[in-house]
Amino acid sequence: MPKIAEFADRVITLVAEESDIPKEAILSKSRTAEVVDARHLAIKLLHSKDIYPSRIATIFGMSPRSVRHVITAFDARVQANKSLGYNLAKIRKQLG
Repeated sequence: MPKIAEFADRVITLVAEESDIPKEAILSKSRTAEVVDARHLAIKLLHSKDIYPSRIATIFGMSPRSVRHVITAFDARVQANKSLGYNLAKIRKQLG
């Protein structure tokens, strides 16, 4: 369990640095487009490393169903915001 928490913190930190949005905002319930993009990016990165939606939901204070929706709708969000796709690729490279 601590390994997932540490990895999640690292991912959220990288997303915060890349998007210039504080970690607290990413973990908040804020609905501004920039914060939502950052939150969804972090969720997508965690899921791409085989972390279950239920675990991700616990980290972000969401329901597992909401997390699954974020994961499935992420590609459409990238189509609307190309920099999101660029940030995803850049952070994936940093994570290895």
